[in-house]
Amino acid sequence: MSQKAVRKLVGDIFSYNSFRSEFSEKEINNNYESLMQHFSKATKNWNQEINTTWVARDYLAIKMILSASVMLTSVEYANKKNLRIVEPYPVYYTLLNCARAVAFTSPKIDWNNGELVTMTHSKIINVVSDIISSFNKEKGNTIKILLEKARDYRELFSYKFPANGINDYAIKIEDAIENCRLLAEIAQFQSELLEKSHDKNVSTLYELDWEFLRVGYEYEGTHYTFLDDEDWYRLNYISRKQKRPYGLYLTMSEGMVEDFFGAWCTREDIDDQDDIYNPDENWRIIFPVP
Repeated sequence: MSQKAVRKLVGDIFSYNSFRSEFSEKEINNNYESLMQHFSKATKNWNQEINTTWVARDYLAIKMILSASVMLTSVEYANKKNLRIVEPYPVYYTLLNCARAVAFTSPKIDWNNGELVTMTHSKIINVVSDIISSFNKEKGNTIKILLEKARDYRELFSYKFPANGINDYAIKIEDAIENCRLLAEIAQFQSELLEKSHDKNVSTLYELDWEFLRVGYEYEGTHYTFLDDEDWYRLNYISRKQKRPYGLYLTMSEGMVEDFFGAWCTREDIDDQDDIYNPDENWRIIFPVP
């Protein structure tokens, strides 16, 4: 029996909080039907390429949620040390990365030969606000304004750097956490519906295309290219043990989460130094990771 099956059997299922408090049952049910129709178009025509694409999309969405968690706990630690100078940057990118998790898991946005990965910030903000507006138009507009405000505030310090430091225009860390939780839960909801649609319509278990999966472990810039061993290891594990998309929560393993956060502070660092940033202290800040 697979790890996913065992977790389901023992009742280890995702519990929605922000999602169900923000949207009514009617809004959720209406989107349930719409999203299932979108996903069925893929699952009824399932093949190796589609399978690999969605496994990669879910993995990238998971990393967006985990990275947002690291940045938010870093901001909390920095504020305790009066290092507020770092705040405008991670606060914006936490919100943006959680928005990207929504985009990665949405059946309404095509992979488009990998352009989804390099989508501009403006387009991410627009498409994600549209996705949320399909649940509740007012909330979609609120998220859009929040993301645009966070981006503007980051750019103040990138280009002009106001002399009065962090001011009242700043996004409060509590608001960032609250909205990141909602975005992460929307991403989880979408990924769960893909899992359900796959269970209903797909009977063949396909091998993953490793050449395609390079998008998940190869990093290429203008002046650098490198392969990330940890990403490769995790995708290799998924290709051997999972082979298909599951909900984000079930795809996250304890080892995956521990290794991701551990990369930002080793156990030796914690043991040898007092009062050091410890990413393990609040890694469930926006998502109930295993």
